[in-house]
Amino acid sequence: MKIRRKSSRYSDSVRSSKFDYEEECSQERRDKNWFHTLFRWIITINGDPIINETNNARNYRYLPTTTNYIFFLGGRFRQVKDTQYLSLGVLLIIIIPMVLFSIFETGKLWHTEKGYKLLVIWFYYIWAICLGSFIKTATSDPGVLPRNVHLGSVQRNFQIPQEYYNQITLPTFHTDCNIVLKYCKTCRIWRPPRSSHCSICETCVLMHDHHCVWVNNCVGQRNYRYFLTFLTSSTLTSIFLIVNAAIDVARTPDVTDTPVAVLLIVYGFLTIWYPMILLMYHVFMTGTQQTTREYLKQIGFKNPVFHKIKRRPDNPFERGGFFKNMGSLMLQVRGNALVSARHRDHAGTDWTHMDLSTSFQMVSGHPESNETAA
Repeated sequence: MKIRRKSSRYSDSVRSSKFDYEEECSQERRDKNWFHTLFRWIITINGDPIINETNNARNYRYLPTTTNYIFFLGGRFRQVKDTQYLSLGVLLIIIIPMVLFSIFETGKLWHTEKGYKLLVIWFYYIWAICLGSFIKTATSDPGVLPRNVHLGSVQRNFQIPQEYYNQITLPTFHTDCNIVLKYCKTCRIWRPPRSSHCSICETCVLMHDHHCVWVNNCVGQRNYRYFLTFLTSSTLTSIFLIVNAAIDVARTPDVTDTPVAVLLIVYGFLTIWYPMILLMYHVFMTGTQQTTREYLKQIGFKNPVFHKIKRRPDNPFERGGFFKNMGSLMLQVRGNALVSARHRDHAGTDWTHMDLSTSFQMVSGHPESNETAA
């Protein structure tokens, strides 16, 4: 009897130890999954196949597997990976003068008796617009189009039909102008008018203007107004920076007593030219009803410098006037996001989010290759 009791106590002890071990392992897995989920919420670089299997994750979890985007804070912000990240340098260029102005100039101008407070307020107001529009341009959806909307035969391993290599010509109200539609071999869609595939972002963009290395994002229909706001506000920020710093220099008998004000004046003159020239370029470009891609294709060069901007005689989107053209592009409706990083679209079953570019055989005579920006 004693041996049986000892054996029973030993078995209970083993079961208890095993239960404690399993409970500890389960708790460790829960802690690991919690940390994994938090990390992926903060930054998602290469997608998340583990969470994708549940078909209940938000789109930002798997979009990096089909595009070249990195997502931050649960898909609220995005950037393009494997680039030079010049946008971080632009961000510093925006923040540094504001910090110097706040430390060395704001107090002196604010407490004067000649009412310079309004200039200080205007500087901070326009600077805030500049920073906000830059962040929206660099981190928002430019108008990403869904993939795999127009596929070939599934039974033939998604082979692209021969007729998809042709162009579709649509008539317009202009008798001598037509709209041409092209098929994107990478995204597997017939692109809407004025859309294009960006080989850097690895996606087709609605109303694609260009890919801007300074914001590390494409400029398209859904962020074009933010881009123009950024150019305008950055130009005005430099102007108010120069004016405020020049007032401080003018009020000081000895210029050597205000070295920071002199530095800010020089800084403002150096940073005003590029956004101002680029803003004027887009004013004339939109006035002729052209995107940057359409204009570069027209002149046949990648660099538009020293080329005169003029109307296209065969432009089917012409509105009949400079300001009508400019308003239709600058004030165009953003529209809804066609591929929202925050929505749940069942990643494991929705074909519009899959990468099928390497899962099929091409029709003979048309070798497969990743499509460059076209």
